Amino acid sequence: MNLFKSLQEKPWLPTALDQQTSSPASLPDRERSATTALQFLLAVITVIFFLFTITFLQRTQSFDFQALSGEPWLPFTNTDILWQNSAYLLVASISIMLATKLAEQQRFYLTIISLTTTSLFTLMFISGQVQVWQQLHQSGFYIYSNPANSYYFLLTGIHALHIVGGVFAFIRCTWLFAIEFSYPQLASRLKLCARYWHYLLFIWLFLFFLLTSDADTFKTIALICGF
Repeated sequence: MNLFKSLQEKPWLPTALDQQTSSPASLPDRERSATTALQFLLAVITVIFFLFTITFLQRTQSFDFQALSGEPWLPFTNTDILWQNSAYLLVASISIMLATKLAEQQRFYLTIISLTTTSLFTLMFISGQVQVWQQLHQSGFYIYSNPANSYYFLLTGIHALHIVGGVFAFIRCTWLFAIEFSYPQLASRLKLCARYWHYLLFIWLFLFFLLTSDADTFKTIALICGF
């Protein structure tokens, strides 16, 4: 009898245990696991930017370091375009948080509008950053001509890579929703994406302040840090 039962088994079909695991009841467990993974990722990113910040502040005290703001002819004395890019990322961060709330309320069309807004303004931020890089290059502030230039391209480039990584995760999130059409899972994934976007906004504002400071500010910060 056991032999016949074994022959009648269909392992390619979901079992009761599999169905229970994939049910919405297991969503909190998956969300906790994903939250832990995200927190670990953010901790790693924080360490990376912290180490770069330490080396940057040390480099500002070198004789060949030329700050990118402070004098009228320096590119970041006027930071209007950077404030504009900051506004783009802020809108994207707010809209993805709003999309999370709307997904929890299962409001389809408003959720789609919020997701589209997040995508649009995130891409506008990336495009704006590329525009700043092009303007620096066209103005003669090449990546190797000054340590401040090198660090600007390096730090904003790494930040942009993290933005692009978030965009891929965001695309996967919306793609899975299109397949599964599960509002609880969408809300859970968007909640994590929103945390990531808020974190990237905070990192950008920190880099904005750091990279656009003048020589006197760098000297004051270096003295406080003991450099």
